[in-house]
Amino acid sequence: MTRDRPAPPIREARAKLTYGRPSLEILTEREREVLAGLARGLTNKQIACLLGISHRTIEVHRARLMKKLGVRSLSAVLEIAFAQRHKLPELAPLPDDARD
Repeated sequence: MTRDRPAPPIREARAKLTYGRPSLEILTEREREVLAGLARGLTNKQIACLLGISHRTIEVHRARLMKKLGVRSLSAVLEIAFAQRHKLPELAPLPDDARD
């Protein structure tokens, strides 16, 4: 007789922790670029212009990085970003026509 056992629960990937916070190492390079733009105080549209992608794509990257880091607010994301800013890439200066 075989037993019907429920499948084991799927375990979500756990973020590496750095001083009690998720590490930015779990993010893709593009997600780190988006986070670097947010840390500079740029809007989604300005980050999109800087990276040469759609502002909608920025929104998707932003949502994914927030989910990976386990936070729900921009202020929580920025707290993590500032604590680990040495892991963020340097971004080019924003073009003058994208400052508005």
